[in-house]
Amino acid sequence: MSFTSAEFIIFCTIVFVLYWFVTAKDLKAQNLLLLFASYVFYGMWDRRFLFLLVLLSFANYIIGIEIDKNEADRKKKIWFIIGLITNIGVLVVFKYYNFFIQSFIDLVSLFGYSLSGSTTKIILPVGISFYVFLSLSYIIDIYIKSLRANRNITEVLLTLSFFPIIVAGPIQRPASLLGQITKRREFNYSQAVDGLRQILWGMFAKVVIADNLSVFVDDFFKNCAVYSGSTLLVGAGFYAIQIYADFSGYSNMAIGIGKLFGFNLMQNFAYPYFSRDISEFWRRWHISLTSWLRDYVFMPMSMAFYERIKSEKVMFIKSNMAIYIMTSAITWFLTGLWHGANYTFIIWGMINGLFLIVYQMMKSPRKKIYKLMGINNKNLTAIVIETIFTLIVITIAWVFFRSLNVHEAFLYLRRIFSISLFSIPKFPNRVAGLINLILASLFFIIEWIGRGHQHPFADLEMKLIRPLRWAAYYGIVITILFFAGKHYVFIYSQF
Repeated sequence: MSFTSAEFIIFCTIVFVLYWFVTAKDLKAQNLLLLFASYVFYGMWDRRFLFLLVLLSFANYIIGIEIDKNEADRKKKIWFIIGLITNIGVLVVFKYYNFFIQSFIDLVSLFGYSLSGSTTKIILPVGISFYVFLSLSYIIDIYIKSLRANRNITEVLLTLSFFPIIVAGPIQRPASLLGQITKRREFNYSQAVDGLRQILWGMFAKVVIADNLSVFVDDFFKNCAVYSGSTLLVGAGFYAIQIYADFSGYSNMAIGIGKLFGFNLMQNFAYPYFSRDISEFWRRWHISLTSWLRDYVFMPMSMAFYERIKSEKVMFIKSNMAIYIMTSAITWFLTGLWHGANYTFIIWGMINGLFLIVYQMMKSPRKKIYKLMGINNKNLTAIVIETIFTLIVITIAWVFFRSLNVHEAFLYLRRIFSISLFSIPKFPNRVAGLINLILASLFFIIEWIGRGHQHPFADLEMKLIRPLRWAAYYGIVITILFFAGKHYVFIYSQF
């Protein structure tokens, strides 16, 4: 049941009415309703694995209590390890089993041995990466005493399966979400209206921009061997727009739906394509994941290296930089692997990690060069050049992210960087291509204008008088009705 489907609109309307008009005065009833709705919602996506979500959530409820009540370090650590094994084990089995088995077979074949290529094909449960990371942060926070275990099973299960975020995030921190679940919510008209605006913008991004571009992107990547380099360059740009519109669209709808029920969910995108450098990009793109990896992987690993490395240099590199390089490489390897059981995702992650390392190493030389050239850090030319360069790096990396395998990714890039790059791009449907370019341009113009807020429509009341404001709403709705593309599943729901 996708956010963009008629079934979800009916579902959400029913839950909204029951939530605010039937159970509004009873917090327990509201939470039970949301928990039931969350399980219905997930079951409509994939009823085969609803049991997995329920069992894993219940297991983490028990593990959290056991970690919290055992003050003895040994028992506390044992339960924490059980929690890590349970959550990571579920993720590994369901998401990476086939990948690891096939990788082992390929490795053995390099030494002249042949093993059977048949493996047990395990189906990937929808949203498993998101709810496992949510569960991990719950037990980690309890272990490091930044969160107390909650004894109310309804509140914990709802925290670990809240329907707006269960399929593709944001990966809301349990402390933040649980804090809102345990308190009574009052209907806030302004918050609900803002939620509807955010849902509308997310819907436009998904069904008008992302879904229409999907047709072109699928064709370009499927037939990259026959298209010219210039056409494939446009295709790579189209995919960069598609994945942003698709995922930011989902996130905006999820956050907006949360607002309808009185919840404030964390911002997941902060206009990342307007970033000046790769570091800024990753502070703005998929914020809930990057902050999760920073807090639970990068920082703890960095501290562990600092405690063990006492020398000033490691292999002729200053220890601080060496630690950053090692920690970044591991973190970005895991980031790529988190996105999917495919070497393309790992390469994509390592490309981003490499450029982050290069950026870190060049920060000081860059300042010196700019100073010698008399260029201010706010120089418009410098900002434009750096922003374009960042977009080029991100777009090239997206080619690996989108490709089915490494061979296809390199073929796509070889075709781009061939002599045909200087030819005129050719589209299967020029009129549709032009319309998509116009709509995508409109999309980013509105994003640029509203970049100072959580979403571009957040301050329309202050910017536009009522007639113009309603004209904008109707304009977006009409555009959605007339230009909605063929329905595609959300890209990140597959992770």
